[in-house]
Amino acid sequence: MIKGFIVSILALFIITACSNDSNQVDSFMHIHGLEYSQNDESIFLATHMGLININESGWELIGEPEHQHDFMGYTIKDEETMISSGHPGPRSDFVDPLGVIISYDFGETWKPIALYEEVDFHLLHLNEKNQEIMYGIDVYNSNFYRSDNGGYDWEMLDTTGLPEPLASVLSLTSHPQSPDYLLAGTETGLYESSDGGLTWTLKETNLSASALQTLDSDSEDLIAYLLGEKEGLFFSEDFGETWASLNFELESDYIMYISNHPTDEQKLIIGSLNQSIYETTNFGGSWEVLAEEGQKKK
Repeated sequence: MIKGFIVSILALFIITACSNDSNQVDSFMHIHGLEYSQNDESIFLATHMGLININESGWELIGEPEHQHDFMGYTIKDEETMISSGHPGPRSDFVDPLGVIISYDFGETWKPIALYEEVDFHLLHLNEKNQEIMYGIDVYNSNFYRSDNGGYDWEMLDTTGLPEPLASVLSLTSHPQSPDYLLAGTETGLYESSDGGLTWTLKETNLSASALQTLDSDSEDLIAYLLGEKEGLFFSEDFGETWASLNFELESDYIMYISNHPTDEQKLIIGSLNQSIYETTNFGGSWEVLAEEGQKKK
């Protein structure tokens, strides 16, 4: 068992609420996605209570109440398009689970496009170079899926080799230039697949990753939060064959989400299991705390 997984991913936390007369928020419940905007300097935070935009003016809950869902597997596809899974909000007419939903207006409105009422993808991954290729792990039935047309159609794969249940997989990524080659972080080690997720083998027995993030479409650069014989945030230039420490490690917590800025290669933002958010503007040289245990830093 890899050290550091004592805390359950399903742990629940206490939240405070947004103000009564605006969409400004000071706190949130659960980080379910964390991404830099593709067209400005803001940050999008997917939570149990909806999508939050972090910008110079404050933290704003996006959309009307009927579109404020419990987003899971949230990611940004391009400047305007976002894709996610999860559960409908209390004011929504959608049915649980949401399957795959998409937004073409920066998260203001959402509509289902696939597997509606069928799956809840807690992990939803887009290949860095070819964003038509996507992978998802459904926690409802613990199945592994692949899409070759941007999430509109999916094939459930008869996956073998990953530890059961598949819903316990913590992180997933694909090689930017070879999207059939995958890495997955689990409680028992780091696994790899060379056939698009059909079969898996154990790559590292004493090392795993709670978060994995490729940095661009034309390199093998990879950021990971490692657990085991290496602990903390690490950088790889060869898609996980070798690692260099970024000298960032948490106690009694670990990173679950990593996002790199689309134009500034020095900027990274990371989110933890215990709902803390950190940002660096010098590739790990120093860090600013944006949120601590679900509470916005003043």
